Amino acid sequence: MKCKFCNTTEIIKINKPENVKFQCEENHIWFENYKDQGGTHERPETYELNLEDVLFPKEKKLYKKVLNDINKNQNFYTNSSPEEITSHLINDCNFNEEEIYKLFKKISKFSKS
Repeated sequence: MKCKFCNTTEIIKINKPENVKFQCEENHIWFENYKDQGGTHERPETYELNLEDVLFPKEKKLYKKVLNDINKNQNFYTNSSPEEITSHLINDCNFNEEEIYKLFKKISKFSKS
């Protein structure tokens, strides 16, 4: 799927009770209807959101890489400060600093909601 406004493929889809919300990484937002409203989308069994539901495709890839590193280095992650962890991800794993900070910000925001 592509953004209706800028054609990017970095899109998240959020099922809401009233309609389906789409948002691209450029912050374009549009809504589409469910089948029972004349649209093309099936209603989900639940409208509960998981963290991965609010991550763009490239953020999901980065999130999975971070989780993989956590699994490999559990002791380090358990005993290190947030600063040491961030430094490790940027310097040792070669993850993009801005993308890591955006991902952590999104995770933090999601966990507070």
